[in-house]
Amino acid sequence: MTREAQLRFCKVCTNGKKDFNRGIVCGLTDRLADFENTCDTFQEDEELQQKVALQHSYTNAILAASANKRLANYLIDQVFLVGCGMLIGVMLGLVLVYFYPEHLYLLDEENRLVEYVLGVIIAMLYYSFFEGFTGRSLGKFFTKTKVVTEDGDRPDFKTVFIRSLCRHIPFNAFSFLGGEGIGWHDKFSGTRVVEIE
Repeated sequence: MTREAQLRFCKVCTNGKKDFNRGIVCGLTDRLADFENTCDTFQEDEELQQKVALQHSYTNAILAASANKRLANYLIDQVFLVGCGMLIGVMLGLVLVYFYPEHLYLLDEENRLVEYVLGVIIAMLYYSFFEGFTGRSLGKFFTKTKVVTEDGDRPDFKTVFIRSLCRHIPFNAFSFLGGEGIGWHDKFSGTRVVEIE
């Protein structure tokens, strides 16, 4: 039996438990499902069954954002990120000029690692703030799209933080080239970008 077939049972079982690294595991054994035809400990949860059915109908009803809109989101967000970086640089420069003029040499030195780390921090704050509070980055406001969980719910801050962190996986941009058009930061955080009606 495939993992996908096993998950049809595990998703609606009262013994199912979510694990960030492994997905749904058995709450009794703390292991991934390993049954072939039926699970001896399976107990169907009616509420979970209804939620999964609703999720399935909702997921089919919503329209995933097109590749063009995803690209537009990325480009618009990059413009805002560069602007944020410049603003923070100016503010840092003013602080150094007025309070620590002897450390102005720090702005003259070119250090790619420091620049990369600052860029990651700024992007993490940007995406976590906007998508955490509104489910939309500034780019998504322009393209009328938003981030939702795989269930169609609004993501919590932990999910958005994981999504923001996964954006910095090397070659994440190439993960969109598959047939699904879903990036690693979508897949690993359990989120999707959808159109807003």
